[in-house]
Amino acid sequence: MEQGATQDELGKQLGIDAQAVGDLLAAAGLKEGRHASDDALDRGLAEPGTSPLGRPFVRWRAEAVLPVIEPLARRLAAAPAKSEAEAGKRGRAAPRQAAQRQVVRGAGTTFDVVVALHAVADPNPGPTGWAYVNQETWEPTSGGLPNGTDREGELVAALHLLDHSAPGAHLLVRSASEYLVKTATVWAPTWRRNGWKKRDGERPENLDLIEPLLGKIEKRAGRVRFGLADIVDEFVVAAAQRAREAAREMTP
Repeated sequence: MEQGATQDELGKQLGIDAQAVGDLLAAAGLKEGRHASDDALDRGLAEPGTSPLGRPFVRWRAEAVLPVIEPLARRLAAAPAKSEAEAGKRGRAAPRQAAQRQVVRGAGTTFDVVVALHAVADPNPGPTGWAYVNQETWEPTSGGLPNGTDREGELVAALHLLDHSAPGAHLLVRSASEYLVKTATVWAPTWRRNGWKKRDGERPENLDLIEPLLGKIEKRAGRVRFGLADIVDEFVVAAAQRAREAAREMTP
């Protein structure tokens, strides 16, 4: 890979700061925390390294990355600013008009569908709501459990997504839940190899949901990736808002 661009250099071309570029890369599934995502690395879009201070550092292939994040940058720039009154309502992001949302297929990635997923139990355990938001259309899908936990809600939401997506579609599931992401990608395969037991010999909680989730992921013709997103990511915020509403709907 030729000398890549830093986030600051990408931002100068887009007229935004480096942090905003990072947010766009995360929304497109190309960055997770300080690191490039597996998708970005597989496609040769990023080259990881270490700064002189020993911190993770990524350079990006500008000619390939800019076409991915430019549509997201334009859509965010076109979004109306929240009024103070709207911002103060229960801490929610102000809803946006559909006409002002630009369609970005799969958030510009090689995935056919990119969703942000969240679940809320209030109290925990208690009435539980879950939701995922399609990052192309902003369409939410939600449901709930009369009595459950936020982790159960996350797993149920992921199962619902897999059941209601075309078998050949490539899916990227973004969530602020480390539990969901690591369960789907690392822990569940390890537990299965160990006879569905954790290191301490105990059976994992929510195995009735985890086992079918792993099976559905592996049976799909299209690939499925789970990526960790920031809790303040606008798509995650939208999913969390709908999940809270779904939880209230389950309250007796």
